[in-house]
Amino acid sequence: MVAAAAAVALVGTMVFLWLMLPQSVQDRFSTLQRATVIAFLAAMVAVLHALFRTLARAEAPGLTIVNGYKTRRFEWAEIVSVSFNPNRPWALLDLADGDTVVVMAIQNADGARASRSARELAGVIAEQSRTDRDR
Repeated sequence: MVAAAAAVALVGTMVFLWLMLPQSVQDRFSTLQRATVIAFLAAMVAVLHALFRTLARAEAPGLTIVNGYKTRRFEWAEIVSVSFNPNRPWALLDLADGDTVVVMAIQNADGARASRSARELAGVIAEQSRTDRDR
């Protein structure tokens, strides 16, 4: 929600500042300069949108991770564990093939909420990893 609010505030501020400029100043902007300002604003909104999209969703077939504009889906058998260290900005997903994947949806800046989310995800991974012998 913070990213969405920041995008709205950024666009609103830029429009407000543009409208506050006297017409004589606005007229001095060339088409290229106007396009550059709009492109910069669009790039900032695109970055904020990518942050807004972050997601970690546990479902019956597996886990879906969305980091920015990249979506990855993992079956439960592919996931070994999730680790969340206060010295890292995000949680890490450890995979059976030895690879790790950043889980941007669980970020250290969220404090206790992030720790709780990481524990919940670890519990779901443990539950989904259980075999019939374990039950």
